[in-house]
Amino acid sequence: MPTRRRRGFEGGKSSGKKLLDQRGELLADLQELLWAHVAAAPEEERRAVEKGIAARVKRRSSKEATRREKLFAPDVEKALEAVERGPRVLLVLQGMDSSGKGGMVSSVAGAMDPLGVDVAAFGRPTQEESRQHYLERIIAALPGPGHVGVFDRSHYEDVLVPAVSGTLGEQDLEGRTEALQLFEQELVRRGFVIVKVMLHISADEQLERLLSRLDREHKHWKYDPSDADARTQFQTYQDVYAQLIEATDADHAPWHVIGADRKWYSRLAVQELLIAALADLGLKWPAADYDVESERRRLKQTKDSAPDPGRRACLSRSER
Repeated sequence: MPTRRRRGFEGGKSSGKKLLDQRGELLADLQELLWAHVAAAPEEERRAVEKGIAARVKRRSSKEATRREKLFAPDVEKALEAVERGPRVLLVLQGMDSSGKGGMVSSVAGAMDPLGVDVAAFGRPTQEESRQHYLERIIAALPGPGHVGVFDRSHYEDVLVPAVSGTLGEQDLEGRTEALQLFEQELVRRGFVIVKVMLHISADEQLERLLSRLDREHKHWKYDPSDADARTQFQTYQDVYAQLIEATDADHAPWHVIGADRKWYSRLAVQELLIAALADLGLKWPAADYDVESERRRLKQTKDSAPDPGRRACLSRSER
């Protein structure tokens, strides 16, 4: 796929950035609607939405249970069982260094209420995490019901990195790939709407962005010498990504490969994916469980009984 392609949008950078701001308001409203649904919708409506999401995958079969027993550790199953059911959206961002994952978080997720957004970045596992099953740290960072979660890198790193480095054999890699598929199926059963994005950047554009980090002192912290090492395996990463995406693309957890050479376009495209995922839930604002007009009258009545703020200030000074 061309890395500069503006699929579905004919405008330029100026109009694209303007549209990003405009659509950001809609995204924020939809995220608030999701939270309101979880917090205040009638139980019958909440269950209907949960069932609708869960129906996107098949019920757990005995064959799947057997495979999970082989591929998941007991602690993983225990952690999954503890994941609360309820609708939420999980945006998975994958891509080479400098493909725009961090900027995506601030530009797209930043348009939503921060209280309803959970962001997790997954780097190299710590020593403690290395002693656990690789899915445990992922489960610990999952968003709660009513939230939009963003993964800057994700569970896919546990297949991508060892595949490129050659630290795992083919059979182990196939097992991990299958585990990711089963893992995502279980998340959907628990109410997750999964949107997976691969930000596809060209080698030339990546080089320019990495060099720009070295050109500006305040960007030095973003550069890591390992970035140069990874560039020597750029095509290997592309090949592994292609295989991994093909193996794990599914109707209930689709992959979207988005050209990332134009940052403004990739942000606009991901924003539209989130808007579509939230709108597709068909949520309604919860109806009031009280008489609106009665409460309106009660509030107006408080106008006469509320103390004069100026008088309160005078009393406070006289008391000192």
